[in-house]
Amino acid sequence: MRLLPDRPSIEYLRKEAKDLLAVLRESKPDASLAEAQRALAAEYGVRDWPALKAEVERRVADAPTAPAGLAEELAEAFDLGTLTGPAKPVLFTAMGRCWDLTTDRGRWLAVTVYDWITNEQAQLGARLREAAVAAGVAAPAAAISPNGRLIEKVRGENWRVHEWLEVGTAPVLPVSTAMARRAGALFGTLHALAIPSDEPIHGYLAFRRSEDDWQHLLGRARAARKPWAEQLDARLPSIRELLAIELDAPDELMLCNRNLNPESVRQGRDGELTVMEWDFAGSLSPELELGSVLTHWLMRPEVNQRGLLAFRDGYGEVREWPKLGLESFAVAITGWLNWTYNAICEAIDPEDADHAVFAEREAVGVLDRMMTRGGLEQLLVV
Repeated sequence: MRLLPDRPSIEYLRKEAKDLLAVLRESKPDASLAEAQRALAAEYGVRDWPALKAEVERRVADAPTAPAGLAEELAEAFDLGTLTGPAKPVLFTAMGRCWDLTTDRGRWLAVTVYDWITNEQAQLGARLREAAVAAGVAAPAAAISPNGRLIEKVRGENWRVHEWLEVGTAPVLPVSTAMARRAGALFGTLHALAIPSDEPIHGYLAFRRSEDDWQHLLGRARAARKPWAEQLDARLPSIRELLAIELDAPDELMLCNRNLNPESVRQGRDGELTVMEWDFAGSLSPELELGSVLTHWLMRPEVNQRGLLAFRDGYGEVREWPKLGLESFAVAITGWLNWTYNAICEAIDPEDADHAVFAEREAVGVLDRMMTRGGLEQLLVV
């Protein structure tokens, strides 16, 4: 699900709708602006364009404020300088809220991260980022604390900070053929680095819950009287099909970004892609990362065959396209199953009000646009 910023602009969304219209007309020349507006609203998890406009008005009227003293503590922890204004809210994600900080030394983006993203984990991402930047990939520079750390704990949460970059939006789905080609070239560049990694594949991408666990989750959803509980029940046969596609870990792994989804990049001038997220870096094979990438970039809201061909062409400009099979989607399947399971758990028993809104929409979104074996098979037909 695409996320609205904390201070959205309806003019900004109108531009996104026009950009999406151009993409839709690549395959449907008579597509209308109204269709593009409805499709964009669906990406943001609301039913139609009027509902999206109403959500924008609500957010503008009710923008969050930073807890007292938080901005000062972040500036001190990362030695950012003296604040010249209050922290501004940027976006709420599954990890927490991001804040825009301006000091006498510059402008910064402060982001909460999961507890498992330690300084050692962030260093893996920094290693990949440095090699990628040397190869021509655009990325913001990270702030390093006086302790020499990329991650610092502030008020009981892990935080990272990087320089603020004036970039555009994340790509809207479906992506254009030009955007798909650029994304393919980006992944080809990253995979051509071929940095060896002897760490095992992260447990989140390898461990799956059993069918009994999913049945128990259905029972919890029904007990909580969730309106989408029966939709979850209807999806269980498809989940069983996905569980049957198992991971066969390759002998040789390399350092991969592992979270380079459309939401993790921003568009710069002339369509250049700036990679904003590196902290999830870890071991995968090119085949397993591509299997995951295709599901995020070219399977939503449905399989984008034109984009798939362009993505392959862009990748092939840098590196030979590997042979993929259903097993190449094993990590993508595990990640999707765990994300879906956790979103439903959070929707049933949210941590706080912000997480409640996010998780409820995410639960509805993943059930509406479920990953299926048939969809994965379409990604192999090129």
